[in-house]
This record gives sequence, C-alpha cells and structure tokens, in this order.
Amino acid sequence: MMPSVQKYSCATCARRKVKCDKLSPCSNCSKSQNECVYRVPALSQRHRKRPADEDLLSKISEYEDLLRRNSIKFQPLDNSWIPSPLEEQLVLKHQTALPGSLVSLPAPSESECPPEAQDSEQQSQPNPPGAQFDAARLCGAPQLLELHPEPKYIFKLWQVFAENVNPLTKVIHSPTLQRRILEISWNLETVTRPLEAVMFSVYALAITSMKASDCVEAFGETRSVLLNRYRSAAVQALVAAELHTTRDLEVLQAFVLFLFLDPRSEVSMTALTIATRIGHKMGLHRTGADPHMPFFEQEMRLRVWWQIMGLELRAHRKMLGIMLSMAHLGDVRLPMNVNDADLHPQMTNPPVEHRGATEMLYCLIKFEITNYVRSWLAVSAVNPVNPYELVASTSADGIAKKRRVLSELEQIYEDKYICHCDPSIPLHHISATVARLTILRLRFSYFHPRNQPEGGRRMSQADQDVAFESCIRLLQLDRDISVINFSPHLIEYQLVCTEVEALVYVVSELRQRVRGGLVRTAWAIVERMYKEYPQLLQPDDKFYTALADLTLEACEVRSREVEAHGVAVPEFVTQMREIRGNVGPYNVLTAGIESMVPDEGFQFGLIYDDPLDWVYWNELPRL
Repeated sequence: MMPSVQKYSCATCARRKVKCDKLSPCSNCSKSQNECVYRVPALSQRHRKRPADEDLLSKISEYEDLLRRNSIKFQPLDNSWIPSPLEEQLVLKHQTALPGSLVSLPAPSESECPPEAQDSEQQSQPNPPGAQFDAARLCGAPQLLELHPEPKYIFKLWQVFAENVNPLTKVIHSPTLQRRILEISWNLETVTRPLEAVMFSVYALAITSMKASDCVEAFGETRSVLLNRYRSAAVQALVAAELHTTRDLEVLQAFVLFLFLDPRSEVSMTALTIATRIGHKMGLHRTGADPHMPFFEQEMRLRVWWQIMGLELRAHRKMLGIMLSMAHLGDVRLPMNVNDADLHPQMTNPPVEHRGATEMLYCLIKFEITNYVRSWLAVSAVNPVNPYELVASTSADGIAKKRRVLSELEQIYEDKYICHCDPSIPLHHISATVARLTILRLRFSYFHPRNQPEGGRRMSQADQDVAFESCIRLLQLDRDISVINFSPHLIEYQLVCTEVEALVYVVSELRQRVRGGLVRTAWAIVERMYKEYPQLLQPDDKFYTALADLTLEACEVRSREVEAHGVAVPEFVTQMREIRGNVGPYNVLTAGIESMVPDEGFQFGLIYDDPLDWVYWNELPRL
C-alpha cells in the first residue's frame, strides 16, 4: 500500500525549514529516526480594517490635520481605528501600558512567542535592574501591531529601503533581514520587539527617500502622515525593546537606523551619545572583546560601530569643536570589503575579501576619513593633530601638514576605491563623487586665504588657482549628484561640504578673474544658480542682498570684458540691477555678524554646514 501524502510539511521539517516530501513518515524523519507528526498550520491572515474604511479614515485623518494646522475648531472623529477580532484577543491576553511607560507586561507563554524568540531568551544576558522585563520584551508590543502597514506594503517599503537607503548605511545584513521580514509580515503577532524596532525604522527611512508624489501613488497617504506614523512607532518600539538598558545588537541596529532619519538635528546628535554608550558597554570598540563570538556577528558589530563613530566625528566637530580620543574611537579594524552574499549567520571562517568594489563601497569611503583621523591620533599621542584641526593653522609646519594630509587622503581614495569604480553603476558613481568631494572640500578649506599666512595676502598664484578650481569643481559635483535615486537626505548629510561658502568665494574671485576656461565655467555656475533658485533675487533677505551686491560688483568687471566681444548681458544680471536699484547696499559689519548667519533651512540646493565668516567676506574687496 502506498504511503499517504499530506498537503503540508510535517512539524519537524517546518521547524527546521527544510523541504519535506510529505510522505507518512517523510524521508527526513525516517533518516533521522524522529517522530513524524503532521499538524494543520494555523491561519496567518491578519484581521485588518476593510479597504473602503481604511481609505476613508486616511482621508479623514488628512482633513483633520489640515484643520489643526489652520487653527480651525472641529469635532474630531472618535474611534478612528475600527476594532477587529485580533484587537479583542490582544486586550484579553495583555494588560497593555501606555507607550514609553514603565508598567511591566505579563510574561508571554511559550506558545505566544516564536521559537526564535525563545532561543533569544535563553542566550540573552540578564539585566538585573530590569529583569522583570526580560520575558515581555521578546514579543511585539500589542499597541504597535496596528501601526504596521499591510503585508504587501511592508514588502514595498522593504524594497525601497533596500534600493535607496541600505547601500548608504549597511547597518543590517540585507538577505537575513529580508527573509525575516517577509516571514513575519503575515504573522506580526509573533514579531520580537528588537525586530519590530528595526522594521519601523526601515519603514520610516524608506519614506524619507521617496518623493511626496510617489508616497501618495504607492500607499494612498501623504509623505508627512506616513513619516510621522512610522517615526513615532519606531520610538515606541525602541522603548518597548528597552533601549536604555539593552545589550542587544539588533536593538542598537534599529536605533542607529533611527538616528539616520534626521542626523543633522540637535536631538539626533544628543541621542547619539546613547548609541555610543551602548556600543561601549557591548565592547564594540575593542578588538577581541569575545574571542568565541561567531564571525558573522563580529562583522555586523563592526559595521554598526563605524557608523556610530562616523556620526560622532561629525557631531563633535560641528557642535563641540573638539576631537574624539583614541580610547573613544577604539582599536577595531574596518569592516571587510565584501558583499552581503559573502556573509551568512552560520559561517565559521572569514570570507575572502574582494580587491575591487563591493556593496560596502560607499560606507568604506565614508569610514576611511574616520580611520585616517584615528591614525593621526595614534601617531601624535603627545600633541594630537587631526585633519580638521589643521584647517586654521597658518604656520609653515601647519601648511606642510595640510599638503601631506591632502596627498595621503587622495592617494588612499584613488588606490583603494575610485580606480575600481564603474561610472555606469549608480552606487559606484555616487561613491566616487563623494570621495572626490571630500578631497575638494578639504583642499578648499586648507587653501582658503583666511587659513593662509597674513590672511592670504602673500598667497602664490598657484595656491589661489587651487582654491578657485576646488570651489568650481565642488559646485559642479554637487550638481552632478542632485539627480540620484538614493536617499537624498543621507547623501546631503554625508558630504559635509560648505557649498554656500564655495559660491561666495567663486563670486568674490570673479571680481578679479575675467578670462579663461575656469572663469567661463564659474559664470555658467552662477547663472545657473540664479535661474534655478529665484529666491536669490529677493530684496528683503540680508544674505541674498549681500550676495547680490557681491555678484553685481563682479558683473561690472565681467561686462567690460565681454562687451568688446558683443556678448549679451545675462537676464539674471538685468533683474538683479533693477531690484538692487531700489534697495541700498547692505553692510554686513554694521548690521552685526550674528544677524547675518542664514537660517537653518537656508540651502537653495546647496549644503550649508558651517557658519559663514562674514567679517572675512567684508574684507574680501580689500585683499
């Protein structure tokens, strides 16, 4: 008699996630002499709102937000979420607490948590101050379940994240996380809290990388509504995962991804100290912290730590003006130059490192500057010096060190990364561009007249040409990467370029330079800026007014050169002369330096990173 064939896998094969031939008993259980038991799998369909109701409620939510923003009183719709059988079951199972509160939840039974959660519980280290939370933290918080999107949207958001964000961060292992997210998306009641925190951070980062019109088309809701929802849910999920006491790598991964939502904000820079502290507690900064740790986990810990240090380096330079110490940065190596496909959780030995470009290209280029700073601190233990502190040095020794830094960094980028890039591959193109922009930004800062002896009055013509050319190429490359598909706010953040000051320097130099290929290119850039950003012609803004006066002065010099060749005056110059004819010149010194700093949101497509030196700007005509 032929053995019966089942419609689904046996319990053992399902648990081991291997192919089952569905015989009774199956071949796998026969070979391993295990009991072959078939159980009807539980239905994984989530009880959600009806599509028509969901669309209606989304529209109502948008209209209510519009009324609030316009201070119009109204009676908000009560019970916006339509109750489902799942919610009723959750109320009976859990004594829920408000998000972020310290009210403990009852520990779930083994049947309520997935097998991987039970394994995590056995392996996790106990935290004495919060021991009562250890069991409760393994399964997702009930109040967050309804904030997840539908499974089909979860997959869409993951795709957007994988294409637009992950190549720029590499905090997670893409193949592993993708499998886990796809498996859990139809059974979210069993999601672990660390994974849930990662998922909400992924949702939010995906939304930040999308255009507003694409969000409405793909998800039927506005970008702001979606971002607020998932960002708020990420905060709640991190609290539920006990971020304040965690030593869980996945929770830290979720937190680092969350910081990338708005890395330039002061809140993120302050919260960054929490990530650094957690990393130190976990020993991420020390080599050989646990010699028995699997290689896969070692590599993921390195990726997270170098991202934290990259954020730290910029935060300290921008907000505090101080440099990190060797003890703070740690002694760990850079992550390996490998693709995610070269790594898997069960691997016992390191993979063979690639010599060419990999998926880690962009991140390794970014990590290289931090590694270079660390190497300078290591060899200058008595009198630490770093590339950023060299900017204002005007001594002969300081000038020599500037040239050395530029030469060494440029050689590293060219030999290790740029020479392996294929410009036709988007990730290679953006990585090589960012590497070149890093060098250009340093070169411009180092050769800026104010960072030269006697304020640049004795600068050689060669050095003046270097600073001028660096500004022009910097503005050209900034334009080159403005049309990429990667997450724009992450690209903008990583560049750390002061394009505003570069534009000011170019316009200032054009008051003296009247011919040559670089001059023609510079005027093309200036004309493009005024065409694409008409707000530059506004007469009621102090910065725009000062820039317009400087531009008109350069235009007068330029006009005498081009009139002889019959070249027409650009339209933006004519408009600027009409506008400035009705407004008096703006003196940046008498107005006060503090009042002249552009607003935080001032960018018009450029990146404003450091305060402009208005005193120096006013002194430019006298050089």
